[in-house]
Parts: sequence; structure tokens; C-alpha cells
Amino acid sequence: MTADRSAPRPCAPGHVLCLDLGGSSLKAGLFDPDGRQAALAAVPVSFEEDRAGRSEQDPGQWWRALALAVEDLAARPDWPGPPACIAICGFTRTQVFLGRDGRAVRPAISFRDSRALGPAQAALARPDVRAHADAGDLNPFHPLARLLWLAHHEREAWEQVRLVVEPKDYLNLRLTGQAASDPISLHWLARAMAGGAASLAAACGLTPGRLPPVVPAGGIVGRVQPGLPGALGGLAGVPVAQASTDTWTAVAGLGGLRAGRAYCISGTSEVVGLMAATPGRAEGLITMEWGEGLWQIGGPGQNGAALLPWITDLLSPGPAPFAERLERLLAARPCGKPLLFAPWLNGERTPYWDRDLRGAFLGLTPEHGAGDMVRAVMEGVALANRDVLSRAEAAAGQEAGDFRIAGGGARSALWNRIRADMLGRRVVASADAELGLLGCLAVARVALGQAPDFAAAADALPRATESFAPDPARRARADALFRTYREARDALARASHALAAIGREDFSDPSE
Repeated sequence: MTADRSAPRPCAPGHVLCLDLGGSSLKAGLFDPDGRQAALAAVPVSFEEDRAGRSEQDPGQWWRALALAVEDLAARPDWPGPPACIAICGFTRTQVFLGRDGRAVRPAISFRDSRALGPAQAALARPDVRAHADAGDLNPFHPLARLLWLAHHEREAWEQVRLVVEPKDYLNLRLTGQAASDPISLHWLARAMAGGAASLAAACGLTPGRLPPVVPAGGIVGRVQPGLPGALGGLAGVPVAQASTDTWTAVAGLGGLRAGRAYCISGTSEVVGLMAATPGRAEGLITMEWGEGLWQIGGPGQNGAALLPWITDLLSPGPAPFAERLERLLAARPCGKPLLFAPWLNGERTPYWDRDLRGAFLGLTPEHGAGDMVRAVMEGVALANRDVLSRAEAAAGQEAGDFRIAGGGARSALWNRIRADMLGRRVVASADAELGLLGCLAVARVALGQAPDFAAAADALPRATESFAPDPARRARADALFRTYREARDALARASHALAAIGREDFSDPSE
């Protein structure tokens, strides 16, 4: 079902309020009519997790964080008053379960939650489910698997659920009173529910439904309802534009929504993909329509920029700033012997979709020092980027041009040079820390009729970038490391699964 909430007619430029809900914080940026950031506020949010694979967040904390961020901005002396538009993006693969009153019936199940492995495996053990055309997509991170888990383990909560939405949809609903999502955020659940009795959901024993109306990116979800508390009350009547997932919106802000461009959003985990004019498909990758005549081939990983602080803290703990400790580790001259790092500390999503896959250093010798290990971690993440990109290029039948990167991992010049060498193509790194906010700004400009499409809106935004060209002299080494990386994966997967099985066994002494 698609809601008819078209964009307003073109209007004079004004300030735009953009919000990006991440797993660790909600960021709010106020942009002036020239597209420059006038103010920024951030409020932390947190996961509740345990060793059993549970990863949840209370949607109420997102709403409280939004209210605090707006209060912060509105209290500043240069606050211009109600903005011309609001746009919100947020992390995805996270299910928010709403009851009849539009309130969450339980905490949201986050993208890092792996408890649905059992329900997914049980469903796939049935011949009728395995035979379904969409069964290949069912894994512990699929939203349908999360629904199966809830229906089995928390039946009372499941029976209260009337809508399943994404985090940014929840915030839009609290602002406007209108429930809606966009086609990209809803893709997997909508596909699993499509076909009624012939759907994958029905084959798994769930009645299709519980999805909100669809408003495409750039449409208007609604207007801020009156009577909201505090500074939110001053936003009454402001239109709220539909954005999408944090990845799509960040790629929009990066100027990546053009066929032939590759991207990497390098955060705690990384998302890598290729934009293509045709819907090529590759094993382990996600192919999804990201606009008219534009397809994304790639997907989210489970490991990324967070691995650099991890190895730095491990090898050089202490009170000194992270950047200082990292520089000290890298100051040592490389020993010259190859060292391969498999970057799967937290399992892996794209392209392996294996929660038990684990990381490893291969080739360690007494000559290797701490700096060699840090560089190997950087190279391992770059090799993971190449793994996804090479599969996407083969599926699309074309090579990518520039590899556009943004996020925390894009701030290291050394890492960007390593990626360029490993990928064999120019890396264009964005100096803008908040690509999600810039993407929301592009969405708002389309919604307000100030730009014909998202690419044009992004191209008009002020943006600082730095380019890193691959070193031809390093090409042969990069190719050899990549072959070894690919070949090592199967052996490491077998060892990882064996270790996971050992970890699940009880080896305690029964006499104790």
C-alpha cells in the first residue's frame, strides 16, 4: 500500500532540521539555506546485549533523545525558529513492534541480534519453506526470522503487534501521528509478505500483514502534530520528509546515487556496494532497487572501523588519546613479511552471513611487531571491501569508477591509501563526518521541490573530499593477499564453527 503524500510545491529555501539515529547516538543537524551546517547536537543511546545474542534498544530512548537534541538546538541564540522541513534517517534491520495505540509493545530487536538462528534453521528444515523462491534470503538477521522468534518465544507480545516498523519510522510516527515507511527500509519484510498465502511468511507459518503504508523517499510523511512537549511544540505544522535507511541516506549525502559508483560507509561496521543500472545478483550480496533505474549490489558487514580502536587498545592500552597511541604503534618500520588478518571478530554478514565466523591473524612470525599487526587489521578490512566489490562488479558486468568512502574509517589517510592499493582504484574520502545528515538535507530539498532528484541535490551541497590513487607497484602484492584471503575463508569457517560448538558445550566438572 502506497500512501499519497506528495511533496509540497517549490518554496523559498529555509533552514532544514536533519536527524540521524545511529546505534550509539542520535545526531541532529540544523542546516542553513546554503546547505551549510549551522548547529549540531548529539545525544547518546545504548544497546542492551548479552552473550546469548540478544541485542535490543528501547524505542522510548530514541524519542527522548530526539526531544533532548531539539531542546539543545532551540536553546541556542541563533536558532531561526521552525525549520522549513524535517528529515530523519536511521539504522536498519531493526524491528520496532507497535500495538494498537502506536506504542512499542517490547524493546526493538536490533540489527546485531542473532537469536533468530534457531527459528530460521527450523523453518528452512521444512521442505515447503526450502522450496520457496525467497528461502535463500532467510537467515538470523532477516526481519522475518526475528518475527518468527518473537511469535515463538514471546507469544503474548506478538499477539499485540499491529505494525512492524523501522527506527526512523517510529520517530516519524511520534512526530506526525502518521505511520509510514519507505520501500527500501521495508524491502525484506514486504518481499517476505508478498503473495499472501503463497508468501514466504505464510510458508513459515505467519499470516502476512502488519506492515505500514509506504511513502517513497522524498515524499511527505505528514506534518508535526500540535501539542508535543517542550521545544517539539514549536515544530507544529513543519513537514516531515521521508528519508530511508542510514546507509541509503549516507550514500545520497556522499553523492553516490549514480550508476557505476562504489561506496563504503565505514562506521562501527561497514556497508559496501556498487550502484548499477541493472539488477545483477551475486551469492551473499543484497540486490535492491534504490531508485528508478538504479540498483544497489552489496550489503552490510559486521566489522569495520571499530577494529582499529580494538587493536590499538589491545596493543597500546593507557590514558593517552587514541590517535596518539595509534601513531606510536605505526611509527615502527614494517618487518616486511606478509601478515594476513581475517576481520570477522563479530561473525559476518555480507557476503557470508555466518554469525559464528571468527577473526584470525595468519602468518605471524617473531619478526612481526605491533605496528605490523595494526597494518594487517587495516588491510584485512580493505580486503573485505574488495571481496564485496569484486562480487558486485561481476554481478553488474561493470567495473566501478571511484570508491567513495565516508565515516570514521575514512578519517585515516593511511587507511585510505591501503584501501586504494587493495581495491586497485581511486578512493575518494569525504571529510564530512555526518553524511547521514547531509543525505537527509538532500531528501528535504527534493521534498521541498528545490532539486529534481537526490543526486542533483547532493551535488549542489558544499562537500570537501580527498583522493587517494592506488600505487601500481603494490598491485601484485594486493592481488596475492586477496587470493589468500579468499582461500583462507573456508578453512577459518570450519575452525570457527568447531570453536563455536566447543563454546556451547559444558566442560565443567560435574563433581564441583
